[in-house]
Amino acid sequence: MVLMALRIRRFGGLILVCLLLSACASPGGSSGTLPPAPRPLSVFVVPFSNLTTTPDAGKSLTTLLSSTLLRYREFRLVAPETLPFPLPRNVSATNMSLSMRDRLKSAGIDAVLSGSAIEYTYRSELESEPVVGMNWTMTDLRSGRVLWAASLSGVGSCFFGCSRTLTSLSSDLIGKEVARFVGR
Repeated sequence: MVLMALRIRRFGGLILVCLLLSACASPGGSSGTLPPAPRPLSVFVVPFSNLTTTPDAGKSLTTLLSSTLLRYREFRLVAPETLPFPLPRNVSATNMSLSMRDRLKSAGIDAVLSGSAIEYTYRSELESEPVVGMNWTMTDLRSGRVLWAASLSGVGSCFFGCSRTLTSLSSDLIGKEVARFVGR
């Protein structure tokens, strides 16, 4: 009976360790797939909000996501300087007025993508591990419907030495999510 209890305790401990390790590598949740279209989706990417204590984390993630989207022929990114009007400061994919949606549609934009940096730092314990958290939403301007919602997070492991950076961890998370959305 004691031997059986020890085996159950060990097995339970093993399951707990596996669950904890898998949580560290969890990409988060996402929804949506790129709808089939005869031409590339014209997307305006709003600079990400920075909800972290790391300066320029939102700008860094915006740049990484934009550069990833540029690698896919399914997207055409619209630069802010090409808009015939200035965007309000706090505009996002989910809190846009109908008149702003109409103005963006008339400028040839199909969708708006906005998001935020939630965590972007190095966690220091024995080693410095990068920790990244972000989310974004892409809204179709014609219907007002959310095409894509993603919430990603990850921790770079230092088990075999720390070689991951915030940029490499973020790029990996973003690359996998964009590939999933596009269907690759």
